Amino acid sequence: MSEHPETEHPQDDFTPDTPSPLDTNSELARAEPPVAGDDTQPQAPAHDPGTAGPWVLPEPMPAADDTSPRPPGPGGTPARALLTLMVMALTLCICVTAVGLASLAGYRDGLATNEAKSTQAVATDIAEQYAAAVEDMDAGLFELAITRFEWIVETVRPPARYLGDSAARLSIARTAAAVTPTPSAAPTEAATLTPTLTPEPTRTPVPAPATEATPAPDMSDPEYLYEEAARASRLGRYEEAIEWLRSLQALDPNHRPQEAHTMLMEALTLQATIYLRGANEDGEDRLARGVLLVYEASDLGRVEPQGLLYEADVAERYLNARSYLNGGDYAQAIAILEQLCAEADSTCNWGYRGISVRDLLERARAGGPAPGAADGS
Repeated sequence: MSEHPETEHPQDDFTPDTPSPLDTNSELARAEPPVAGDDTQPQAPAHDPGTAGPWVLPEPMPAADDTSPRPPGPGGTPARALLTLMVMALTLCICVTAVGLASLAGYRDGLATNEAKSTQAVATDIAEQYAAAVEDMDAGLFELAITRFEWIVETVRPPARYLGDSAARLSIARTAAAVTPTPSAAPTEAATLTPTLTPEPTRTPVPAPATEATPAPDMSDPEYLYEEAARASRLGRYEEAIEWLRSLQALDPNHRPQEAHTMLMEALTLQATIYLRGANEDGEDRLARGVLLVYEASDLGRVEPQGLLYEADVAERYLNARSYLNGGDYAQAIAILEQLCAEADSTCNWGYRGISVRDLLERARAGGPAPGAADGS
């Protein structure tokens, strides 16, 4: 060992057998282009698949019992696919909804158009029938006018703007038809041979003074309707009076309302009494008509005499029992008739044209039809 020992260089751990990645003699170094002295731009590394080197190690295979989470692969995730499906479904729903709303709007517009056309057509028909009915009334064809007005009022039943005064004119036409006598043809005398007479001198006839034609009554005049009702009531023709007063109230309810109401109540109750007692001259069975007239009077006010309303109720049950009896439903007839007899003895003895409640009850218990059933009584 000398006084100035030589500086010993430490042994480098570099192994000559292992090639360096920066070795200028390696294939990678030879593939890299030379760098200029003033070039400061980064250079892309050379790529040589064959000389990638042993430091690029493959990914180790997972063990069989390895359950640790791993990053997802390059493929799409299930959440993204679900989101895409939801967007597509939502778009489809929006399209279907839009088409449905458009169809509904078109359908409603079509209905509105058809309804408008139908309303216009009906309004035209109403106007034509109304004008024709007015002409029929002026010509005295009341039955034809009634048919036309009934079509407007009872069949079509239009709104008030199309109805107008058709209801009032219908009532007037019915009244006119009820009080106007039906003209009958005069009998034609048989042709007979007459002897030839010798003409005798006769005095020159003096022409009769001309008479003015009587104007036709105005059926739309409220005062005329009232006067005709009063005249019919004085003559005891209460059905005519009722028709005149109904026409008056339909045409102008404010024309002498108190007098018209009193006259109508009197006509209804008097005519109903005639029918309930079977005193009508035509001999027809008008018991049901009498009951309806009493109920109509009751709707308008207090019925006088007061017992007339109860009599109408008895007559109505009498009619029902008679119908059950004629139809063979004896149990229903007996139930009604026994109830009538239980109310009062006078009620049990009440009858119509000689057939009392007691008579019907006995016939029902015997199981036979009502007396007079064959002739419709």
